[in-house]
Amino acid sequence: MIHAQSTKVQVVGYKTVWLAPPSISPSMHPYPSRSTKTGENNQLPKGSELGNTSQVDVFSDVDQLQTFPTFIRDVVPISKSVTLGPGDVLFFPPGWWHAMKSETTSFSLSIWF
Repeated sequence: MIHAQSTKVQVVGYKTVWLAPPSISPSMHPYPSRSTKTGENNQLPKGSELGNTSQVDVFSDVDQLQTFPTFIRDVVPISKSVTLGPGDVLFFPPGWWHAMKSETTSFSLSIWF
């Protein structure tokens, strides 16, 4: 998880932003951290260079999400999503899980502080 506050400003087009609180972190199925080496030659698994990255594609269809039953049970009921349009601003606090998907050709600005 990135422990910085973030502001997203949508400049052009539309983007859907998905958010979930830090309290559901175990159910996000994060990749192992850099300190956990696995596999041959102590190679890190794909994606583990970011210990704050979930293995779950939150925008995938329900059938694919069945692979992660705790995600469906713990995260889906409390997660939120919103579609930002030109001029919209969204602030979210440190530690919140988030994902973004462009709905149209778009441009946005993210500010981390």
